[in-house]
Amino acid sequence: MMFSWKSQDKPIIALAPMANITTMPFRSICGEMGADIVYTPMLSSNAIIHNPEKTLNIATFLPQEKPLILQIFGYDGDLLSRAANMAQKALEPAGIDINMGCPAPKITGNECGSALLRNLDKATRIIEKIRDNYKGPLSVKLRLGWDKYEILEFVQNLERIGIDAVAVHGRTTKQGYRGESDWKAINEIADSVQIPVIGNGDINSWEIVYQRLEDSPLAGIMIGRATLGNPWIFKEIKDRHNYAISMEERIRVLKLQTKRYVDFAGEQNAMLQMRKHLGWYIRGFDGASDIRKRAMLINSNKDLTEILTMLESI
Repeated sequence: MMFSWKSQDKPIIALAPMANITTMPFRSICGEMGADIVYTPMLSSNAIIHNPEKTLNIATFLPQEKPLILQIFGYDGDLLSRAANMAQKALEPAGIDINMGCPAPKITGNECGSALLRNLDKATRIIEKIRDNYKGPLSVKLRLGWDKYEILEFVQNLERIGIDAVAVHGRTTKQGYRGESDWKAINEIADSVQIPVIGNGDINSWEIVYQRLEDSPLAGIMIGRATLGNPWIFKEIKDRHNYAISMEERIRVLKLQTKRYVDFAGEQNAMLQMRKHLGWYIRGFDGASDIRKRAMLINSNKDLTEILTMLESI
């Protein structure tokens, strides 16, 4: 049965797309912990078209990850349309998401990501082109605007065009991740349309999730940075309960994630990726600092085993 944003059980608790992070090994664990929808890292429309095998490999997913949304970015409606259809045919994700929210200078400098919000008329034409040419579930992730909140009418236009859902991060591009996410604006947007709106920004506990959802028009919540080293946050949200994560459980998940990275990318690449994940998992307890420093240098499964042995002794 084809995935549908509207028929998805609410509230939707989603894992946000994060570059070089939400690949299969980490993403699949978040799904197993309770994430309702997971996103791939954003993929370049140009890269999908010109180097599809290598690019789409980044979005490879396990059956238990469904529904998975594949996110793409670009600056041209025709290229984005071609990329969306190529990705759909190759991988059959639940849907395609268009990135209009990334504030990274290397993305916005190429007129992609949230740089599209500088010209909302042009952005509308781009989305119209994609909607005309891609027939699967189509969503957009965006920020409140480039340097001020100005996307209310734009989101209403997205609904008119036929976009199935939007995820809104409650900051402007210029803010980056500074200041607080503007949930009043997110709710105003959600209240103005019938399509599902997912709120994003500053969600770091199950209590905050339900505070944000109380008496809200939102269809759900999207979580990004708070998942790093803490995929258990999805279980806490679903159970409405805080868990003290034992070292045994932490090590179990690290071993599982590492195995999936090795299967996904080979041992050498897996260790390079696991360095940062180890840094996130290994924090907040006595002796963590020294172990994290050693974790940043691992090159092999043998190195990783030594780190895990050190953790077992704590």
